[in-house]
Amino acid sequence: MQKILLLALHVMDVHDYFKSGVRVNDNDSIEAAIKKFKREVTNAGTLTELKRREFYEKPSMLKKKARDAAIRKRERKRMLYGND
Repeated sequence: MQKILLLALHVMDVHDYFKSGVRVNDNDSIEAAIKKFKREVTNAGTLTELKRREFYEKPSMLKKKARDAAIRKRERKRMLYGND
């Protein structure tokens, strides 16, 4: 019977949003398990979301960021494709 090691990252106990884990067989090394875990966390966007939630942002600042991002995107498209 195989033993399975479960690595998990629980950032918030209230929500299961940040729950990530990998299953590792007996013949896998710890380094391989950590590499799989890091890849899983990166693909899930856990660290990005955690950094975004680290500090409270007022709704007005969120709107301003979204507006500024739209302006940057519009400018990039105009520079790339012309003034059409």
